[in-house]
Amino acid sequence: MKTIRYDNTVVLTSDDVADAVIEYAAALSGGDRADTVAVPSVAEDGTMTTTKILIGPSSEVVVADAEEDELELENDEFVARLRAAARTFGHDTVIHADTRSDLTTGDDEPGAPAEAAKP
Repeated sequence: MKTIRYDNTVVLTSDDVADAVIEYAAALSGGDRADTVAVPSVAEDGTMTTTKILIGPSSEVVVADAEEDELELENDEFVARLRAAARTFGHDTVIHADTRSDLTTGDDEPGAPAEAAKP
């Protein structure tokens, strides 16, 4: 489970949903469009709900691991739909610059990653 923090709201949802939401926010940030997304989520009382959030070019969305990981939700259709929407902005794959080893600067530069992190 992960939380999506948006404005002053915390949304509890599955890992895949949270990742898809932030990937979509990244895709939208490169343009001048916004979208309202109905995020499958878990209410404070543990029931299933939907939380609508507006994502646009200047949205500040934060995704973090939740304290408890008891209710991992299955939302394959939502995740696929959101990732397909992100692709409409010309992004075939998500960048994930913090985890891709092919974006490293090299061994001779300060702060270069360890040898094991290279492709």
